[in-house]
Amino acid sequence: MICCEAMAAVNITSNLLHRQIRDKGALGFQRHYHVTDSFIKRLGLEAELQGHSGCVNCLEWNEKGDLLASGSDDQHAIVWDPFRHRKLITMHTGHAANIFSVKFLPHSGDRILVTGAADTKVHVHDLTAKETIHMFSEHTNRVKRIAVAPMWPSTFWSAAEDGIIRQYDLRESSKRSEVLINLTEYCGQLVEAKCLAVNPRDNNYLAVGANGPFVRLYDIRMIHNHRKSMSSSVAAGVHTFCDRQKPIPDGAGQYYVAGHLPVKLPEYNNRLRVLVATYVTFSPDGTELLVNMGGEQVYLFDLTFKQRPYTFLLPKKSTEVQNGKTPTNGIHLPASQLRLAESSFCSALGDLPPVGEGEAAGQRGLRPAALDPGHPALQPRPAPGRTQRHALRKPRCRLHEAQVGWGSL
Repeated sequence: MICCEAMAAVNITSNLLHRQIRDKGALGFQRHYHVTDSFIKRLGLEAELQGHSGCVNCLEWNEKGDLLASGSDDQHAIVWDPFRHRKLITMHTGHAANIFSVKFLPHSGDRILVTGAADTKVHVHDLTAKETIHMFSEHTNRVKRIAVAPMWPSTFWSAAEDGIIRQYDLRESSKRSEVLINLTEYCGQLVEAKCLAVNPRDNNYLAVGANGPFVRLYDIRMIHNHRKSMSSSVAAGVHTFCDRQKPIPDGAGQYYVAGHLPVKLPEYNNRLRVLVATYVTFSPDGTELLVNMGGEQVYLFDLTFKQRPYTFLLPKKSTEVQNGKTPTNGIHLPASQLRLAESSFCSALGDLPPVGEGEAAGQRGLRPAALDPGHPALQPRPAPGRTQRHALRKPRCRLHEAQVGWGSL
């Protein structure tokens, strides 16, 4: 009897359904199932797939979910039938160093596999012929992640530790790629791109993780349209006041960060802890973004929340958090009081988005705004407003277009 009651208590199928349709019990579901011992205890080893002679660094399912590809330090890629525990295809990828990412190209009949490796190369393979058909060597540091999009079956992207996100279109060129995002232009030469993912519902959105606590979400379509207009202006001989045009337009980039992390960065630096977004992925419906923050926690961000933002200004010299609260009050400022100020962009860490003189932080959501990462920092204008005390709890927030403000779970 007790066993049946325990099983009923952990049968969460209906709760999962209610959460997916945004039932009122969604918040309760998140709190109740934050850690579930019964699920953890049910995890176990089903089988070991033998085939690689080095560390396995990456795994990738095909679209149907019946094949599994793996990449290893031995520079080989293997395609498995994981349910029968069988090795189907083994091929040397031509890489000269560890493979960090493998991806099946969409709508290729599971025939085309893309790999990225520590030798700075991106290779495209025909699994049927067991040969490498394209080789790209434009990155200057280790390639950490490959991303593909079902809407564009001939296009894929790579993120590397040279701080650059590249886009490849096999219809246009088999040897060259274009720079989609260059993080070094905004964050200095030491920035390293570590991971990326394409929104499965809207393939125009690309999430990028790098060193630092911020995850960036870019609108690929906006970036391409902006560059086309720039090219048209140049071709037509149109000159503007700005000789150097921004490669990424305002509004094409959003930032997501756990609200307590910017405040704790000095403490982490003193303890030589490095914050790096090592993995990002979207939920199947594209409404949530899951981020693994290396050396810290795993965070789930809601991409659809539209609550009116509030802005708080934390004091310059006292950003320490004690018992979940800041030692002094924050100042509530209307969103209309925010303005762009001419000030230096990058902080001492170099890879952080601008947050103004007194660092702005959110209880659940930071939303600073209408900023290209290279734009001067946000600076609140002094204005009358009532003082409020706030706690930095539920570390879940996002930096979005025009204001610094709160989000909600």
